[in-house]
Amino acid sequence: MKKITKPSEPEEAVYYSDFTGKLLPESTTFGAPITVQIDFNYGSKYDGSKIELHLDDNDFYRMKAFLTYETTREFLDYLKKELKD
Repeated sequence: MKKITKPSEPEEAVYYSDFTGKLLPESTTFGAPITVQIDFNYGSKYDGSKIELHLDDNDFYRMKAFLTYETTREFLDYLKKELKD
């Protein structure tokens, strides 16, 4: 028989930008405004690993600038279509 002696408590967390280290506003209520997840699959030397970045819009603009220089034209067209500024 299981007898609960202390009910579980909801987790409380705050999120910080993985680029700047600043506290992300409203993160205690809604979580990180932007989460970028990178999964390493079979064939990668990091197979099975995952990286999760927590960012805000300013951080994403920096990432978008990097992607602009390091990706194909086809991917940039896809990115523009998906983001719909």
